[in-house]
Amino acid sequence: MLINLEGIDGCGKSTQSQFLMEKFESDNEKTILLKEPTNGKYGQMLWNMLSGKIEATTEEILELFVLDRKEHVNEKIKPALDEGKIVLMDRYYYSTMAYQAAAGIDVSRIRKDNEFAPKPDIVLIFDLPADLAMKRVRSHSVADVFEKEEHLEKVRKAYLNLEDDSLVRIIDATRTPEEIFDEVWKLVSEVRNG
Repeated sequence: MLINLEGIDGCGKSTQSQFLMEKFESDNEKTILLKEPTNGKYGQMLWNMLSGKIEATTEEILELFVLDRKEHVNEKIKPALDEGKIVLMDRYYYSTMAYQAAAGIDVSRIRKDNEFAPKPDIVLIFDLPADLAMKRVRSHSVADVFEKEEHLEKVRKAYLNLEDDSLVRIIDATRTPEEIFDEVWKLVSEVRNG
């Protein structure tokens, strides 16, 4: 099973990824938690671009995301799925669709560029207004170029536009982590047992 957790920075998806990981492991399920961009060679270049250390065009960023993901699919995602593991993705190509669409690239093109990647069984999008996200992000990290409120609101809208995708579930991330996880577990269980 491949579960994709998405949302703007500060939405709590990393916390929810941890909760899911712990829950599956307590049920003796083999689970792996992966993150994108990766720490691979393309991922490192992406981190440098996203943090503003290296100048890059939207096209260059998109191209690197695809290269980074191809490597990630071959080295980690596909092998884990083949071994019957539950794969938790903290960001995946849905992130690319939201962030790059907010930067002006057509979503259908991004989707097409990522057709090589295994499709998730469910995509959980943790929805949080950008001003709240900024408050959370400011409290624990240095805001990078992507974390300007106006931009985050655009990205949030791009995420919400993905709602017509049958895999996507939008989750209200303004609640407590525990309340959110109750809903996450219910949704994941439905897909799993369905």
